[in-house]
Amino acid sequence: MALNALFVGSSGLSANSTALDVVGNNLANLNTTGYKTQRTLFKDVVYQTLNAGSGSTQQVGGTNPVQLGFGVNVGAIDSILGQGNLTPTGRNLDAGIQGAGFFVLSDGQQQLFSRAGAFSVDSGGFLIDPSSGARVQRSGVVGEPTAALPGFQVPGNTDVRIPFGAGLPGLQTANVNFQGNLSSSLPVGGTITTSIQIFDSQSTPRALTVNFTKTASNTFDISTLVSGGTATPQTTTITFDTAGLLVNPATIDVDITGIPSAAAQTVTLNLGTPGQTTGLTQFGGTSTSTAVGQDGTGFGTLTDVSFDATGTVQGRFSNGRTVPIAQLAIAGFNNQGGLLRMGQNYFTASAASGEALIGVGGQGGLGTVLGGALEGANVDIAIEFSRLIIAQRGFQVNARTISVANETLQELANIVR
Repeated sequence: MALNALFVGSSGLSANSTALDVVGNNLANLNTTGYKTQRTLFKDVVYQTLNAGSGSTQQVGGTNPVQLGFGVNVGAIDSILGQGNLTPTGRNLDAGIQGAGFFVLSDGQQQLFSRAGAFSVDSGGFLIDPSSGARVQRSGVVGEPTAALPGFQVPGNTDVRIPFGAGLPGLQTANVNFQGNLSSSLPVGGTITTSIQIFDSQSTPRALTVNFTKTASNTFDISTLVSGGTATPQTTTITFDTAGLLVNPATIDVDITGIPSAAAQTVTLNLGTPGQTTGLTQFGGTSTSTAVGQDGTGFGTLTDVSFDATGTVQGRFSNGRTVPIAQLAIAGFNNQGGLLRMGQNYFTASAASGEALIGVGGQGGLGTVLGGALEGANVDIAIEFSRLIIAQRGFQVNARTISVANETLQELANIVR
């Protein structure tokens, strides 16, 4: 039987050696972005049944089975897919996932899944993992916010593309807002003038000039001019009450025509809420009325991006606009523990994991995306050191089993002498 003990002890050495390997790999990847800890689970193996046991009778009681075990084996090496710490990096192309799910990438041959979101943009404008060149994938869900920027994404291609420097048309001006005071002390015939830059249908800046001319007590006429064209207000008179508050109108539409190569447009002048001081007023003192803002923009180029909680890539343009240009695919699995590790922070689907369930951040049980942050490894050093000690002791006692079995065999050999 000492010979059996040799093989049993050898199996213990092998199993505990594997456990040491797993712990060592976990500790080695302590600072690996998105790394998920593994653990080793043992199982007993073959048993020899020396006595199958028996049931009780009216005369005697039953006996229990007698079985002899033949060692241990590695039953499983599990992945512990718990959340790692999310650390801000200050880099807009970095992204982490809070909760379940994986980023989806492609190396041109297969889909890859990763929790490591340290992305970059290559020379073609594609969002990639710089360590391998694998391209980050779009969600492809209905309503993905890419239609606003035709040409930014390659038709029929699910790769995320972020073409820095690409142009975005501006928005023609639809509204101009006014605030300030038209002095009640202004004599009849006096005029207050204010100007603001607006944009036509080709994103060309135009100067819009608005004149307020006092025609009677509490009454002003309005006239408008626009550079390169004609501006015609649909209403020409505004009135105030004896308290100096606006009576009507709250808005005046100005038709702009005659600009070569640009479409006709209507700009609404928002004068304020009647009866309130939110817009134009007529009090004594200095005239301060001015156009304080408008909603048009000129042509812009893509200068920066960021990720929101759903994984939408928000493009920031030089004209001040922020427009969604793509949405990252987030993958979930029925059995995350069944994923195959491929190295380089990648997993692939297997028969055990099931097919990837592609969605977007924050929906369908998938985690949210945190831009400007990376997820650290979920390795717990205290737990790993405990496992390291347990595996080392297991190795030690199994080595002792082999040593004692060897000494027993030596005693048998000495009997022959």
